[in-house]
Amino acid sequence: MKPAERLAEFYRRLAAAPPLLSADAALQQLGLILEQVEDELSGIFKRTTPPGIGDRDGRMYPPLDDHLHRHDDGALTAFTRGHRIEIDPAGRVEVFDRRTATREFPNE
Repeated sequence: MKPAERLAEFYRRLAAAPPLLSADAALQQLGLILEQVEDELSGIFKRTTPPGIGDRDGRMYPPLDDHLHRHDDGALTAFTRGHRIEIDPAGRVEVFDRRTATREFPNE
């Protein structure tokens, strides 16, 4: 399955997931869902350490701790190769394309 199709499936599962009450719980849920989608649909073995810049393997990985900013109010901002993820203190997730700043999730 192509990355765009897997990303759409990730967003579908994320939207169907039960709401959570904290940013940390939402980040954990987001990572678990993404790994499930990639394990099931990518056909690409997960590396213990995600590949660095310029060494892509075709698999999507959850945000790494060193790409995570914790705000004083309990919110989180996480960066992946192509996305900025904003999670408010109550666990509401928004995902933006890093190049265009377009919100991709939720699609309201």
